[in-house]
Amino acid sequence: MQATDSIYCDATLNYSKGEDRQPLDVTIHDGRAALGQLDFETCGFAFMEHRSKVRDWRDQAELEAVHVPEIHDLVQQFMGCDHAIVYSPLIRSPDSASRTPDFAPIDFVHSDFTEDYGDMVREAGRPYHEFLDPLLAEQGLRPADVAAASRVALIQFWRNTGDVQPDYPLAICDGSTVPRSQLRTFLVPEYGGERLEFETFGVVPPADDHTWYTFPRMSTDEVLVFRTYDSRCQEEGRAFWTPHTAFRDPVAGDAAPPRESVEMRALCLFGTA
Repeated sequence: MQATDSIYCDATLNYSKGEDRQPLDVTIHDGRAALGQLDFETCGFAFMEHRSKVRDWRDQAELEAVHVPEIHDLVQQFMGCDHAIVYSPLIRSPDSASRTPDFAPIDFVHSDFTEDYGDMVREAGRPYHEFLDPLLAEQGLRPADVAAASRVALIQFWRNTGDVQPDYPLAICDGSTVPRSQLRTFLVPEYGGERLEFETFGVVPPADDHTWYTFPRMSTDEVLVFRTYDSRCQEEGRAFWTPHTAFRDPVAGDAAPPRESVEMRALCLFGTA
């Protein structure tokens, strides 16, 4: 859909050009002004208030103990799934990036998973199951339960946990404005030090028809929810991808503090016993 909301800024985003990047200038709209126009099923994302009991967003142990159960309940309520398998929290900050470079903000237009995600989580022999199976076991589930599900989806939650106007906030694109023909598949052998072997989408030019949003001045009581895989969307020929990227915010300026954020991912299972 075409945005009719106010413009937040013009910015440069890095699209995919072969193995390289191609910077393109795009208009980014203020998502807060467009909330009444945005439909999750169509655009692939939603914005909501969500108050967490987390006290220290830099404490991985607290996030595991407090925030994982919170996201489990939130995604089940939001998606209506039978089971939600919540991945470990991913902290992006200068400190985490100094230890694990993959945890720096990703300033490349991408959507995390391709059509292969559905096969990957259903096929027990795939390397990804070294990561997934312990999470299933924590909920008394087995790989066979994933294989038997009538629908699987991967939902992500992005929360700004630092300054409300950081240097590299998140921009997100209406997935329905990006055709499948503009998605290029890349293999990611490992991420964050784990062998995962998953496929991701890079987005190729042109960007003329892509509708971009950001949600300025996000607090820790707000969360951006978006979809990066849904087998039902795939079966119906609809976009399950939601392109997104960190971007240098010209409104925040060169003196803006470094971004700190927390990402959560949840595998949703439907039609299971």
